[in-house]
Amino acid sequence: MRLDFICVGFGRSGTRWLCNCLSEHPQISIAPILKEIEPNYFPEEYEVMGLGNYKKLFAKSDFTKVVGEISCTPIMHLRTAPLLKKLFPNVKVIICQRDEEKRKNSYESVSKYVMLKEQKYEKINQENYIRPFRDTFKDNLFIFDMEKTDRESELNRLFKFLGVNGFTPESLYAKDTKAGVGFKPTKYKKTRVLVSHIIRPLLRRNLKTYYFLKRNFRLDLYYQRLHSRL
Repeated sequence: MRLDFICVGFGRSGTRWLCNCLSEHPQISIAPILKEIEPNYFPEEYEVMGLGNYKKLFAKSDFTKVVGEISCTPIMHLRTAPLLKKLFPNVKVIICQRDEEKRKNSYESVSKYVMLKEQKYEKINQENYIRPFRDTFKDNLFIFDMEKTDRESELNRLFKFLGVNGFTPESLYAKDTKAGVGFKPTKYKKTRVLVSHIIRPLLRRNLKTYYFLKRNFRLDLYYQRLHSRL
C-alpha cells in the first residue's frame, strides 16, 4: 500500500489537534475512522498481524490525494524507524514535539479520568527517541514544534513539506481540549474498570485474537469513544 505521511508521536503533544487540521486540507486524505482513533499500529501490531489490519484502516481513503495518519506512540519504540523505512521507503514522518513539563501535566490530568487514578509520569529525553528518525529519514522528517506561538506559520511549513498548498484550517483556532472536561468518574467508574482492567487485559493474553477483534469489529473505535465521550 502507499503511505505518504505518518505522525509517530509524542503523546499529549497535540496529535489530535494536528489530525483535525490536516484532515480539513482539500489535498489531504485521512480516512474517517482515522479522525477518531490513533492507530498506533507500529511496531507491535504489525509484528503480530502484518499489514493486513493496517490496510483496512485506509479502505475509505482517497488515494488521488496525499494519504496518511496520525499516531502518538510509535516513537516510543526504537525499532519503529527502521521498520517504517523498510515498509514505506518514501514515507514522510512527522513528530509533534512539546515541552516535557507540559506533557507531564497533561498526562497526569487525563489519567485521573481515563485510568481511574493519577499515574506517575516519568520524564524522558525526547531527543533519544527522535534521533533514530533523524538518522533514518533525514530530509523526510518534520518536527512540528508545538511551542511555536505562530502555529499557522508552522502548519504551513508542514503543508509545504507534504507537497500541498498553504491552507488555514478552522481547527487551527480551536481551543485546546482540556483533559477531563465532561467526564463523570463516579457514574462511569464501573464501566471503565470493566473495560480497562478486566476485558482488555483478558483479550490481550492472545494478541492475535485481540488485534483481530480490535480491527474487524472496531473495538478500537468503541474503546476510544468510551474514554473520550462518557
